Amino acid sequence: MLSVLLLLSKYRLRNVPVIEPGQPDLKNFITQSAIVHGLEGCKGRDWFDDIASRPISDLGLPFNSPDEVISVRSDELILEAFKRMKDNQIGGLPVVVSGTKKIVGNISIRDIRHLLLKPDLFTNFRQLTVVDFMNRIMETTQEMGKVVPPLTCLQDTTMGTLIQTLASKSVHRIYVVSTEDEITGVITLRDVISCFIFEPPSYFEDYLGFSVKEMLITRRGDAK
Repeated sequence: MLSVLLLLSKYRLRNVPVIEPGQPDLKNFITQSAIVHGLEGCKGRDWFDDIASRPISDLGLPFNSPDEVISVRSDELILEAFKRMKDNQIGGLPVVVSGTKKIVGNISIRDIRHLLLKPDLFTNFRQLTVVDFMNRIMETTQEMGKVVPPLTCLQDTTMGTLIQTLASKSVHRIYVVSTEDEITGVITLRDVISCFIFEPPSYFEDYLGFSVKEMLITRRGDAK
């Protein structure tokens, strides 16, 4: 299981395939979401409760600085938001008010399905702003005129609360904000998993072989 956790966090795989020994057929995949759901079920165990009771700031989260958070302004074009995600190989962006770092929404790469599946609703997609895109989604799914609410937490939020939120909402990231709702960082499922593991020296060389370790390092570099 340590190998799976390392592959999904430090070595940046999105999922790990499961096979039977000696058989080529895939049986299943272990995802980051599945691991976080599994962690939530570990309440009551000493090793989990010790980490879960601590504020995320004590664990070094978020790992990025405010200046490193990639965002999109609400008045920018929605196509620019999807392009920015593609260029930076990330799955989502916080939406901020122009000229500030105040978060007002979020856009996921999965939201591009609305442009593909509802062309009649987005006939002017080339001129559509991020805020208009979010409002139009809300008109067809929830309350009219409200943007998609972002999931946020504060620096003193505990790891246990963070895991509960990520698991219950089935999302891949949560944004860290100040008391004024200004974004200061982002925490992903990968970041959460990494707080529960430590890679022993020469672990993959001893367990899987040097060539596999080199492949993983190359894979991790390509994913940055």
